[in-house]
Amino acid sequence: MNYKDLKFKTIGQAKKETKLSYLGGINISSKLIKNKKVSGTYTYIIYLAPANLSGYNVCSHSTPECRLGCLNTSGRAGMDILSNHGVIQKCRIEKTKLLHENSDYFMQWMISEILHYEQKAEKDGYSYSIRLNGTSDIDWSNIYYLGQNIFEYFPNVSFYDYTKDFNKFTNKPKNYHLTFSYTGHNENSKQSIQLLEKGYNIAVVFDLNKNEQLPLSFNGYKVVNGDLTDYRVDDGKGVVVGLRFKHIANKENETKVKNSCFVIKPNDNRCQCTKEDSNLKSLTSIN
Repeated sequence: MNYKDLKFKTIGQAKKETKLSYLGGINISSKLIKNKKVSGTYTYIIYLAPANLSGYNVCSHSTPECRLGCLNTSGRAGMDILSNHGVIQKCRIEKTKLLHENSDYFMQWMISEILHYEQKAEKDGYSYSIRLNGTSDIDWSNIYYLGQNIFEYFPNVSFYDYTKDFNKFTNKPKNYHLTFSYTGHNENSKQSIQLLEKGYNIAVVFDLNKNEQLPLSFNGYKVVNGDLTDYRVDDGKGVVVGLRFKHIANKENETKVKNSCFVIKPNDNRCQCTKEDSNLKSLTSIN
């Protein structure tokens, strides 16, 4: 579809023109429902087509492991793939194309949705937060509409994301909370230590099942349970956000990812699993 000549008027008109039901939404995954129950916040989230699946690269710092194991193929999206429908994937691709081919239209639609859900959150008695990179790693501070980026449009709203882009922590908007994603590769590992020492957090994926206990610490840094809620703003400072590995649709790819440097085994010597061990402190390289 040619998106370049579209002019945004209303959300209803946009849905008819693009054949897309929405750009983003609230409470649309089990993790975001935990945000509501545990963190008391409605979170507006957008899922785009990751890496370069749409023909546009929205994950500039992705690694082979994260491309294979991307959560783009987990949950309902994974079931959609297994059923041979692929509707969710097609919609994510079209949204990504719309963003790149007509960013003004996308931004106007997104701003309208954000305002709508902000009003709903207030009416229902919840706080409001926004995660724009559900399955992408875009630097939204560089996308403008009428001279402002999205953080400037909503200065009193809490934004948060995961990122592998170390440069995003430079001149980061005040209302934007970032958690650095650990990949296991050398440069990323060094950057992880630098950010931890500055009080930022890193997210680490562990090869653990749903009910298995996370390590108390990783490489000397306290591990907090990142599966209790998706709302990373409340995690504290200078901690490792522990995430249990989530299953994906392609089981061959899943095995490759689980055996890569991206996923930490529970018997890894950097993991401390007892109170005695967790008192040890190490500032050596994570790698």
